[in-house]
Amino acid sequence: MTKPKKFYSPDFGGRGLDESFLDQCDARIVAFYQMWKSKCKDDTIPARSDFDPIEMVEFLPGITLVDVDTETLDLTYRLVGTNEVAVRGKDPTGDRVKEHFHATTWEDTWENYRHAILNQGIVFDDLDIPNANGIIVGDETIFVPLSPDGEKVNMVMLFSIQREPSK
Repeated sequence: MTKPKKFYSPDFGGRGLDESFLDQCDARIVAFYQMWKSKCKDDTIPARSDFDPIEMVEFLPGITLVDVDTETLDLTYRLVGTNEVAVRGKDPTGDRVKEHFHATTWEDTWENYRHAILNQGIVFDDLDIPNANGIIVGDETIFVPLSPDGEKVNMVMLFSIQREPSK
């Protein structure tokens, strides 16, 4: 397996978002990011309620919504799209992320969520990983924060696509 490519975009803290990762990701990730960014009014993080599933039908199979306990930072799968369930071989909806993450290590997974939650930033993660059938696939995932008040992150939305693994 190749080494994962990681990108951590800074927070909204007046600096805006570094979008250089858009040059290296799949066009579907770019489209998802542009849709999310269109909901960022006045440089604030959008809320879950800003997204209408009808507007995002093309993304729904690759969407994962994760609830964030704002006191403990525990993470729970709220919704896992059909493509994500197929890649994993099970539906972890309602389960704790720490017990059912789909990545190489918990530490790596937590770092992605931590950045999205505490830094209110974006994470682009690209790694080759086995799917439910043991076949190595390229898995590109973008993590974006959601907040009911534009400040405190209470949910992270992920969008993932699978492609041929890196050579």
